[in-house]
Amino acid sequence: MAFNGEKFGKEVVEIVKDYLRRQIEPLEERITFLEAQAGIAKASKTVVRIVAPTRQARP
Repeated sequence: MAFNGEKFGKEVVEIVKDYLRRQIEPLEERITFLEAQAGIAKASKTVVRIVAPTRQARP
């Protein structure tokens, strides 16, 4: 049986995503609880934008 790197990579990614999801879920619940106590309206998901460096024409 030959090693299938693509299949292996996809499996590893799914395992990591599942693990992170399970670790973050209690934190999200706690944040929601604290926001409700503080009277903070639930904000939309944070969007992080990274400005790409501009390319300047070379002489």
